[in-house]
Formats: sequence, C-alpha cells, structure tokens
Amino acid sequence: MKNIFTRYIKNIKGLDCNIKLYLATVFISNIGFGAFRAVFNLYILSMDMTPAFLGIVLSLTPFAAAIASIPIGFLAEKIGYKHSFLLVNFVIGSAYFLQIISPNQTLIMSGAFLAGLAACGNFIIQLPFVSHYAKENKNQAYTLMSLVFMLGNSIGALVGGSIFNWVDMLFSNEALSYRVILAFFSLIIIAGSIPLFFMDDDKPTAHKKISLSPYLKGIDITTVKFAAVEIFIGFGLAFVALFLNVIFVYYFNSSLEMFGIMSAVLVIPVIFLLFTGPSIAEKVTGLRVVLISRFVSIFLTLLVVLTQNVFIGSGAYILYRSLLGLSQSLWFAFAISLATKRSRMATASWLEITFQIGLGIAALVGGRLIASEYYLMLGILSSAAMAVSFMLTYLFFGRKKAQSQAG
Repeated sequence: MKNIFTRYIKNIKGLDCNIKLYLATVFISNIGFGAFRAVFNLYILSMDMTPAFLGIVLSLTPFAAAIASIPIGFLAEKIGYKHSFLLVNFVIGSAYFLQIISPNQTLIMSGAFLAGLAACGNFIIQLPFVSHYAKENKNQAYTLMSLVFMLGNSIGALVGGSIFNWVDMLFSNEALSYRVILAFFSLIIIAGSIPLFFMDDDKPTAHKKISLSPYLKGIDITTVKFAAVEIFIGFGLAFVALFLNVIFVYYFNSSLEMFGIMSAVLVIPVIFLLFTGPSIAEKVTGLRVVLISRFVSIFLTLLVVLTQNVFIGSGAYILYRSLLGLSQSLWFAFAISLATKRSRMATASWLEITFQIGLGIAALVGGRLIASEYYLMLGILSSAAMAVSFMLTYLFFGRKKAQSQAG
C-alpha cells in the first residue's frame, strides 16, 4: 500500500501545471456544488413548493446540458481550454445565484436551465483537456480529478449541512436561512475560476478547420456504444443521488446534519479506491474493474432505500458512490483511449448528452415518486438501471475482450 501511495504522489508531482491549476478550480467550485447538493432541495420544499415542482427544476439542468453538449464541445475547440473553462465556471456560478435570489418559480427554473447549458462544459472539456496534458498519466489524472471532485463536494455538503442551525438562529426563517447559505456558496463557485486565469493561454491553431462531422453524421459506432451505456448510468445515479437529502430528512427521519456527516465519511472509501484503482486496473484491467463495480452497484442502489435505517442506507450509498467514482474515472479513460484524436471532444459530448438525459428523465419521475412517498421505487429503478448498464458494458466491450484473451 505504501508503494502505491508513493508512486501516486510521484505521478501527481509530475502532472502538468495546467492540470494542477484545474484541480484547484475543481476543488473550490465543488465546495459550492456540495453545499447546493445538501441544501437546495430542502430550500425548495421549505417554500411549500411541491416535490413534483422540485423534480421539474432538477430535470431542467440535465436536459439543458444535453441540448448544449455539442455546441459547448464545438465552442471549446474554437476558443481553447482556458477560455472555455472560465466561461463555463462563471456562468454556472451566476446561474446558481439566480436560482436562489428570489422565490419566483420562473427565476428558479431559468437559473436551473442556464446552469445546465454551461455545466456540461466541465465534463466535455475536461476529458480531452486531461488527455492532452496528462499524456501517459491519464489514469492517474482522471482518478485524481474524481478524488478532488468528491473531496470538495463532501466538504461543501458537510459545511452546508452543519451551519444551517446557526444561520437559522440569526434569521428565524427556514427559507431565508437556506437562501443565505446558498447565496454564499454560489459565490464560492464563481471564486473557483481564479486559478484558471493562471493557466496557459492555449489558443487554437490559426485557420484550424473544426468539423461537426464527428458529433453528428460522422459519429463512430464506439461512441454510440459508450453513449448508450451512459444513459443508464445517469438513470442509476439520479434516482438516489438527486433526492438523497430529501430521503434523509423525510424517509430516514434523520437530519441535514447527518446528511453532511455522511457526505464527509464518503471521502474515506473514495480516497482508498481512487488511490488504489489505477494499480488494481493494471493487474486486472480497467474494464474488469468497471464491470465488477457496476455489478455490485445493482444491489447497493436498492439497499439505500430497502430499509428506513439511516446507517444501512448511508453505508450502501457510500459504497455505491465510491465504486461509481472509481469505475467512472476508469470508464472515461477507456472511452478516450478508444477515440481518435479528432473525435475525442465528440465522444466526451455524447457521453455527457446521454448521461444528462438519464438524469433529467429520472429527476422528473423521481419528483413524482417522492410526492407519492414511493421511496422504495427509487431504489428499484436505480438498481434496474445499473443492471442494464452492466449488461450493456459486458455485451459491447467485456465479451469481446474476454474472447480476444481466450483466443
């Protein structure tokens, strides 16, 4: 284990400066995203808005992301990584602020949609960006990105969940207290843009011809297969993750503070798996790790809501998100490794499009299930989606690899 950590630290030190600066942005911004994840749903419900409306709001962001994914990828190729990241981060922070500045439902929905238009850029630009600057250290870079993402999210959720009672003592108004917390953390998201100003100004080659062909009519069959799998990953994640704070408060009869603590504890297995993941992948292949993780997740997602015991539900979710973080980082590296240099941005775009479509549909359905208090159905649908993702991954990639090894 010591050798694994030593080698990992050595690889981190050897990463390009641009990746290190982007990691700083990911960490700071995700503190803000983590707080929103902990508080936003409860903020909506505190204003006596219905769970069905919450589902609509939560669906607007991924649906907008699906619409914008190809234009964002095309724009990034035109203006370069640095300016793309700056634009995306600033728009997201502003959109999150728009969602909470007023109880007006139109503003809330507009902010959610605007956030989605830009949010897809983080993922789409990130994959080719890392591939470009990390070179042979792609696996380590992708897993480190997942680690920093989860760490920032967990800290934000812990702080956002812990300070609510203190803020509420000052304002004595539940909705206003949530709004103050969310306004502060939306500014944190914008502040995450600061490290980006120090990145290399990677201006695209003059007169470089950029084609939409890899995105549309020229899309290759490998990209189609990855995209088909990803929609079910989105389904599987959304049914439990998007509504987890609601599940904690209204199904487990627990508290926002407990949700924050669970989010902090989540970092421990994530750190272990992400540090050891690349070494495990070298021994048993990254694809096999992905398949094992997705198979186990079939049972973990169901276990999240199988009982109303907060410790069983939390434990199942922590293991599920830890395995998902590991498997997705290896999955992305695998996807980009099979894509041609010309189609990398297109592959990243289609992975994001189908993932977000899965999130959006699940958000709409999940909101109605929450309204009817069908919490168990959230786990059943999530488990079914993970089962489909496992089967498609094996059929598209695992079976062929097993046959080639046998041959």
